[in-house]
Amino acid sequence: MTDEPTTSVRAMRSQLRESAREASRLRLLEAACMAAADERQPQSALRLALAHAQSFLAADTAAALRLEAGGLTVQAAQGFALPPGARVVAAGALGTALSAPILVRERSVSPLRMVGKEAAAVEVLVPLRFRGQVGGLLALSSTRPIALPDAADTVTLQAFAAILAAVLEEQRPSRSTRGPRREAIALISRLTAREQQVLSLLPRGLSNAELAQQLGIAPGTVKVHVERILHKLGARDRTQAAVRAAEWGLGK
Repeated sequence: MTDEPTTSVRAMRSQLRESAREASRLRLLEAACMAAADERQPQSALRLALAHAQSFLAADTAAALRLEAGGLTVQAAQGFALPPGARVVAAGALGTALSAPILVRERSVSPLRMVGKEAAAVEVLVPLRFRGQVGGLLALSSTRPIALPDAADTVTLQAFAAILAAVLEEQRPSRSTRGPRREAIALISRLTAREQQVLSLLPRGLSNAELAQQLGIAPGTVKVHVERILHKLGARDRTQAAVRAAEWGLGK
């Protein structure tokens, strides 16, 4: 008799923790959209977005780096990261991270942390992909053990990184792709945080039921989100939306 209420309480606590975690994921994507929409103070907006990512993983350090001429240049930083303008070679773990969906390292020495603060209990590296090209890296790390990102966290971080990639590309010297970059940022910013999560999963070719399982929501709710995504992107079907998501670096 005593086990039943205990089990019920545990289940309720678990549900509340997951609800709080999901709210945190949505806030992170909202922060990325705000950074993408802020054209007046792009660097300040980028730092604020990084601060949200830092808080999301309970990390003590966060950095956004741009890939340039075989090296990575820090564009914005929080905590104990190397300062903006610092360059590191895109080799070793950093080189591996640029071609991986996400790289999580434990008990490692990070070249992205300042001297004396380089030891990381956990380091999470996410490539910044835009229109099918890797343009940089999102780095989050902590000297103390933190919870490793689960599957839902990974999807959220990848979507966050894709938006950051578009922001960094927008700040590059003028190129012929500047127009498409602006269009991509504008379209992604029109989506709600939940719609961004769904869009990030479309390139995987999952059914509504599979998407619902991934996100912990009802299949009918997923269908509504997909319909709204198609409308906001002006896409004729989910395949076209998936192609656009892949081009923008979502769902890699």
